[in-house]
This record gives sequence, structure tokens and C-alpha cells, in this order.
Amino acid sequence: MPRFCIYCGKEGTQDNPVINGVCLKCRLKRGELIKFKKDHVRIDICRICYSIKIGFKWIETKGFEDALAKIVDEVMPKIIEPGVGVNGYYIDRFELVTKASWKTIVRIYVKVLYGNVITETPMDITVYLNPVKCPRCKMYDSREFEAVVQIRGYSLHYISRALEKIFLTDHRLSKDLIEAVRSHSGIDVYFYSHGAARKLARRLAHMLNAHIVETYEEAGMRSGRQRARLYISLKPKT
Repeated sequence: MPRFCIYCGKEGTQDNPVINGVCLKCRLKRGELIKFKKDHVRIDICRICYSIKIGFKWIETKGFEDALAKIVDEVMPKIIEPGVGVNGYYIDRFELVTKASWKTIVRIYVKVLYGNVITETPMDITVYLNPVKCPRCKMYDSREFEAVVQIRGYSLHYISRALEKIFLTDHRLSKDLIEAVRSHSGIDVYFYSHGAARKLARRLAHMLNAHIVETYEEAGMRSGRQRARLYISLKPKT
């Protein structure tokens, strides 16, 4: 039985299918195919090292353009809202409408599957980068952290999932957490106490089948006593 669009009256075709009474062209014209849940995003960016905060972790970047690329990869897919009849979608590419800075308009090109037809639609969104000082730069300035767990040799996604699982189930450990900072080589997890760092290291070593190495660094005096900062390294067993 032929289907007709309620807006333009045209019969659906292979290239312009009608789904739920509306054809693809009218969905596009009316902006109903796909949209963002909000017209802007605001992300904290370190004004010193350009790391950005996404979720619970800070991610290293090389500057504004690299930060925007990571935001497109990790944030934009979560705020896209598909319309009626959309069976699937993905971000194909993006471009900067304005110069990369603290406020940037980004154009996202999204591939959308409507019925059996794949089409592309551009969407603009404003990205505000909020200048702050990331925990790592704060700590390097103040040198207040007592311990850090350095995890290397594993997939960043795998480490992140393991950390999320641990911190969501261990609230006492979460209270002693300062921050988790991701880099290209792994993740560093900073703590206020040696005990919390050792506890996390033991749990991760069991989950990741990792080898633990502890080292200390003199960290000055506090209340007349010498402080020792603990570094715990986790790497795959050879």
C-alpha cells in the first residue's frame, strides 16, 4: 500500500521513504531528523596544560583544536537525539565555523539512517571552554598530594572502565580520591593518603593481573615531620 507524506503529499519512494506519515525530505526541511538535546556545551579546560574534563576524568590535549576534537568524539554522541523513523546514526566528521578559542561554533556532520536510506545532515553547536586550573596543575603548584597510582600498558578504555567500577562501589575510597588524569600513555590517579592508593593498587592488580612497584619521593616538611610521597606503578606481568 503506498504511503504519502502528510506535509508535501508526495508518495514515498526508495530515495525518499515515508515513515510515520512523513517523508525524508520533509523531516530534513523541518529539522526533525536529528538534533542536539541542547544548543551548547560547556567544558572545563586547564588554562595551563589544556587538559579538558569529561566525566570524572581529565584528558590531555595539545590545545584548543585538539580539545574540540576530543569533545566531538566523547561528548557530542551523548547529546544527539534521533527523530522518529531514525534507525541509526553516527558522527562522520566536523569542522570549525569560527576560530578555535574559548567560544567556538562547531559544525557536526551526522550520517543518519532513515528507513533504508543513509543521508547526511549538518548541525551547529557552540562549545564554551571554561578556563580553570586542572587538579594536576594545582597539585604540581602546591605539591599537596600524598600518593599517585600510575597505570601503564593497558587500553585506556579498559582502565577507565575498571576505575569507574571500583569508585562506584567503594565510597570510602572515592572520598580520598583527588583526581584521575588521563594521558596518551596511561592514567594517573592521585590520592590524599598512602592507604587509599595502596588499596586501589591491590584491587587493580587483581583485576588487571598487574605487577606493583612502589617508590618514594621526599616531599618537604609538615608539622615538623618529613613527608614522603608514594608512587605506585602498575604494569602487566611479563
